[in-house]
Amino acid sequence: KVKLEPYVTGVNAPLAMVQPNGDKRKFVVEQWGRVRIIDENGNLLPEPFLDIRNRVSTEGEGGLLSLAFAPDYRRSRRFYVYYTDRRGYITIDQFQSDPRDPDRALAGSRRTVIVQPHFRANHKGGQIVFGPDGHLWTAFGDGGGGGDPDDNAQNLGTLLGKLLRIRPRSQGGYTVPRSNPFVGRTGRDEIYAYGLRNPYRFSFDRLRGHLLIPDVGQDAAEEL
Repeated sequence: KVKLEPYVTGVNAPLAMVQPNGDKRKFVVEQWGRVRIIDENGNLLPEPFLDIRNRVSTEGEGGLLSLAFAPDYRRSRRFYVYYTDRRGYITIDQFQSDPRDPDRALAGSRRTVIVQPHFRANHKGGQIVFGPDGHLWTAFGDGGGGGDPDDNAQNLGTLLGKLLRIRPRSQGGYTVPRSNPFVGRTGRDEIYAYGLRNPYRFSFDRLRGHLLIPDVGQDAAEEL
């Protein structure tokens, strides 16, 4: 038999929980725009680590959707959040934690990595992960609407409906690894795979080197 017991109470619409390498704290992503900390003793800290509610729209499938810590977080203090802004656009921003207080982020450290216009309320994607290669991987939804009415997922000229692989710059923006499959070919260099609908979450199987993407289906089936 399996018995479920509450681990912590007091969080609001939690969508993800992340731990930096070597850190005993757990960082909980709240959809409405906050990141909370559960300390090593299992206590939810009263003050948020990050609060960007003034930047986030929760319309439809939007909100603050994901969090990723840089592989060298203990040195650089850099971390990244994936959210939908007030226009509903997909946004990835970089922040840094406060060197004097590791339980707080510096609001003024925000740097924009990427912004993707998105004009419907659904299929916002939502995941960011630093892969085994040290690059930042993310996946955007196809732009919304049943049946991909704008045919974005098959259009190599847009980032919608794609799995992306990029290298964030410390001062904002990003570069593209030269080993991405569309570098030097027709298509956006950031694209690693295309033809996705709404890859809300994905995960690396680090033992086998596989990447597993749960891609939200429509009427008849879901996909992995």
